[in-house]
Amino acid sequence: MSKLLNQSLNKLLTYAAIVLCCSIPVYYFIFRALLQYELDEHNITLTEKAGREDSFLIIGTVTILTVLFSSLLLVGLVLLNRRLSHKLWRPFYDSLTKIKDFDLNQHKTVSFEPTDISEFTELNTNLHKLITSSISAYNQQKKFTENASHELQTPLAIMQSKLDLFLQESTLSPRQHQLIRELSAAVARTSRINKNLLMLAKIDNRQFEDIEKVHVSQLFQEVMDMLSEHIAIKEIKLTANISDDVSIMGNKALVEVLLQNLLFNAYRHNHSGGEILIRVDAAGFVVANSGENRLREDELFKRFSSNNGMGTGLGLAIAKEICSTYHWDIAYKFENNKHYFTVSF
Repeated sequence: MSKLLNQSLNKLLTYAAIVLCCSIPVYYFIFRALLQYELDEHNITLTEKAGREDSFLIIGTVTILTVLFSSLLLVGLVLLNRRLSHKLWRPFYDSLTKIKDFDLNQHKTVSFEPTDISEFTELNTNLHKLITSSISAYNQQKKFTENASHELQTPLAIMQSKLDLFLQESTLSPRQHQLIRELSAAVARTSRINKNLLMLAKIDNRQFEDIEKVHVSQLFQEVMDMLSEHIAIKEIKLTANISDDVSIMGNKALVEVLLQNLLFNAYRHNHSGGEILIRVDAAGFVVANSGENRLREDELFKRFSSNNGMGTGLGLAIAKEICSTYHWDIAYKFENNKHYFTVSF
C-alpha cells in the first residue's frame, strides 16, 4: 500500500477512535434523556436500584452497538482503501520497478504499461522521453569518445616518432635536448590517456563479447615476468601466493588488462625497497603494495582521479569497468601501511 495512503488511513483511524470515545457518553445522555421522558410521560417512577440497572444497561448497549457498527465501518473502509490503493497505484509501482531495472549501458529503452489514469500516463510519457533522450546523449558521447580517441592515435604516433628523431640529433644543446625529452614525455602520457579512453569506450560499447576460459594463474605469472626487471631495479620485494589452475570465464584481453593495471599500479606507486603482495585463489585475487597514506576511496575508481598526481587517472577506472562487466567485486582497503586491492569472482 502507498505510504501516503497509509498515513492518511492512520490519521482517519485515529480520528475515528476519538469520535467513538466521545460518542459513547453523548449517546448515553441522549438515551437516558429519552428514557426519562418516556417514564415521566407515563408517570412511571423507578427505584434507585432499577435506575442504576437501567443506566448500566443503556451504557452497555450503546457501547456494544457503537463499537460493533464502528468496527464494521472501519474494517470495510480499510479493505476498500487497500483494494483501491492496489488498483490505483499499480501503474506507479510497475513504472518504478522498470526504472529501477533500467541500465544505461544496455542501450535499451523502457516500455511502460498503458494505464487509464491520466496522471500516470503523463508521468510515463515524460519518463519515456527522458530515458530516450538520455540513451541518445549517452550513445553520442561514447561514439564521439571512441572516434576521437581512434583518430588521435595516428597524429600522436607521428609526433612521438618525430620527437624521437629530434632526440637523436647531435647538434642539439642540452637545453633543447631537455625540452624535447619533456615534450616527448607529455606526448607519451597523452597517448596513454588516449589509449585508455579508447579502451573504456570499447568496454562501454561491449566490443569484448568473446568469452573463453581464462587461466588467471598463468596470466599473473606472465605479467609478473614483464615487471620483473623494473621490480628488481626498484629493489621491491615481491611475494606471490598463486594457486594452480585458477580459471574464470571472460574475455582474455580484458582480464589481462585488469591484471596489468593492478600490478603496474602496485609497482608504479611503490617506493624503493617496498613490497608487493599477490594472492590468487578460486575466490579471487589480492594485489597489495607498500604505502604511507590511505587513498581517497570516494574518488579512487573515478575517471581522471589521481590520488598522487601520477599516472593518467584511468587505470583503476578501467579495472572497475572490467569488474562491473563480469559482475565481479573490486574493493580497496589500507592496512598496516599497505594498499590492498581485492577482486572477488
